[in-house]
Amino acid sequence: MLLNELPKYIQPVKLCRTAPLKGTQLSGDISLCNLNDLSQELKSQKNAVVSVSLNFSTDGEGICCIKGDLAVNLSLICQRCLQPMDYFLESSFQVSPVASDQEAQHLPSRYEPLLTHDGEISLAEWIAEEIHLALPLAPRHEPSCVSYDTKDEGDESGSNSPGSPFAKLADLK
Repeated sequence: MLLNELPKYIQPVKLCRTAPLKGTQLSGDISLCNLNDLSQELKSQKNAVVSVSLNFSTDGEGICCIKGDLAVNLSLICQRCLQPMDYFLESSFQVSPVASDQEAQHLPSRYEPLLTHDGEISLAEWIAEEIHLALPLAPRHEPSCVSYDTKDEGDESGSNSPGSPFAKLADLK
């Protein structure tokens, strides 16, 4: 397989069994706009490209395993200051293809299950899932980033705090 040329669909078990000891390697790039399962905000980043590296093999127990890495530069919104920020997303994962949930329950804990459909999986859907799992819950700039809420606050001792938000409820009695 040529570098940067990734197939749309793969048969992970077949790739694991092709060269069980040495493994089969797929590496390449996928444009974010080709990953349909991502949010519109991420898909609109036309120049963003995900670099993907996948190594298919079997472990000592004969279990198919896939070790993968992905990396992409993203533009996200900082949840402190609500300004755009550059974010380098890098993720490593180790999965094992399974055909059913019952099969997934018998996997060793070191593997995450990768549910296949008739032995195949869409590479783009899988990579989009891995990106979702690796994204930060609330992306933020470095701690030096000043949020809108803390710009006018006093010191942390609470001397300038307005008091309890429920203090006015006492007047309603």
